[in-house]
Amino acid sequence: MKVTRIKQTIKLEHVMDVAFDVHKDLLYSAARTDKATYQDQCQNKTPRIEKQLRAWRDIAENHGLANIRVICEPTGIFDRKLLRTARRLGCLTSYVNTEAVAKYRVIETNEPGKTDTKDPFVIGSVARQGKTIRIRTLPQDYAIMRKLGKIYDEQEQQIVRTRFYIHQELQELFCDYDFGKDFLYSTSGRALIAKYHANPYRIVNAGQKRFCNAMKKAVPRIRRKTLEKLWEQAKTSVLHELPDDYLKTIEQRFMQLWHDFERFESAKAATTETMEKLLNRLRKEDPNIPAPNKQVISDKNLARLIGETGPLSDFEHWRQLMRYAGLNICMRQSGKYTGQFKISKRGRPLLRKILQNIVLPLVPRHKLFGEFYHRKKGTEKMAGNKAMTVTARMFLRKFFGWYKSGEDFNLERFTVDTNRPAKAAA
Repeated sequence: MKVTRIKQTIKLEHVMDVAFDVHKDLLYSAARTDKATYQDQCQNKTPRIEKQLRAWRDIAENHGLANIRVICEPTGIFDRKLLRTARRLGCLTSYVNTEAVAKYRVIETNEPGKTDTKDPFVIGSVARQGKTIRIRTLPQDYAIMRKLGKIYDEQEQQIVRTRFYIHQELQELFCDYDFGKDFLYSTSGRALIAKYHANPYRIVNAGQKRFCNAMKKAVPRIRRKTLEKLWEQAKTSVLHELPDDYLKTIEQRFMQLWHDFERFESAKAATTETMEKLLNRLRKEDPNIPAPNKQVISDKNLARLIGETGPLSDFEHWRQLMRYAGLNICMRQSGKYTGQFKISKRGRPLLRKILQNIVLPLVPRHKLFGEFYHRKKGTEKMAGNKAMTVTARMFLRKFFGWYKSGEDFNLERFTVDTNRPAKAAA
């Protein structure tokens, strides 16, 4: 059975547009009708917003209009109370692009400066030109997964920052420590911290034999060369003879940072587990959501990606998804001049970051996008960051096709570059 989706249309001739300039504490509003111009302001508090919206709806009814449409710029957090209250009262809602408002302000006021009392009229003028943006309300599970994706990203940043401080303190505590940056987080490194707090003075005081036996007991497969190297580095580090109280302070700071790292690591693992459970629940509602594949994407990255995109069924074409991510191409051309093509970066920045994280392990020569990425860098002489962006665009396009097909992963179809025959013919 073929199902065709029909877009719902709203007759805006029976709706009064009310534009809001949103601030943390105040809301400035304005509306125009055929007979009059209105403007007002109120506190950005739920009771005041509700009262204000009811007053605007009364004005609309007095002019024979059925409803109001609340229009504002996206501010990140300060517009949430306004829009949620408007939807609860049955009002329509829309966004306008912040950049469009800034440029239209010069046309509306003939001045480049910003004025809170005039801005609602500018926002309303942009809306009358039909340049509104639909406010996308995600289903609950997608909204939760998007929130968890942001939390996961914050936890990753906390871990990176904490690791930096850990290595800073380690350089002072164990100055001749000369292992790779990942050794400390391996089983052997964690045992060294648990047994001796990575403190060379504790290691030397224990004695070589006792130190080696304790580490062997904690990590049976640790190499003899590793133990010998740690012992030698500890012996040379203690030659600096740091004062006892100063040494104690450094060690306490190091262990405090280490416990913070373990706490962030545990929280990140719990967030990942919750996202994966949500993803499996969403698969029951939408069987087209792909299964994880070792060659392409893990369940964790799938959850992060779909949390940012929302339901992929909302997009009719992969180009819409590109615009949503801010990966659509912007061109600069006038007469004989042709500037560089660049991505717009007007979509979701976290979605672009997730895509970069997904494709990074896929660009070595023997991996899925290795040939594509190195052709861009080598044959087409692209810079590395630009080649990565092109690869991220290619992945998103292929992933959308994979979702729409509802089929299992097909390596041959996934790696075909559909643009190459056209480019070759050109």
